[in-house]
Amino acid sequence: MYDRPPTPRRTTGFGTCDDCGRRVLYALTDKHRRIIAIDPDPDPAGNQAVSVKEQTYWTRQLTLDRPRAEDREVLRKPHFASCPTARAKAAARRRTPHRANFGVRPVRWQR
Repeated sequence: MYDRPPTPRRTTGFGTCDDCGRRVLYALTDKHRRIIAIDPDPDPAGNQAVSVKEQTYWTRQLTLDRPRAEDREVLRKPHFASCPTARAKAAARRRTPHRANFGVRPVRWQR
């Protein structure tokens, strides 16, 4: 009857993108501990520094404090930047309003 929501990914490593089917590398972010998709090919222009610690792929975004790849890190690009389906979804999300204010009378400070 209803489509089940996708189960969140719990493992890191190589796999395929759920949207476009390309080969990606799933890595855990240092800052928020979320698993994100990264293009598997090393790219010197990338902004994600990927490393492997205890059989887990970790990634961090390059910042002003740490602008270069450090020991045993490889620069790669996030898959969202090259995924055609993800770009189309993001564009559609920007076109549709998140909150519709139709039929709502604004309060005094909003006039």
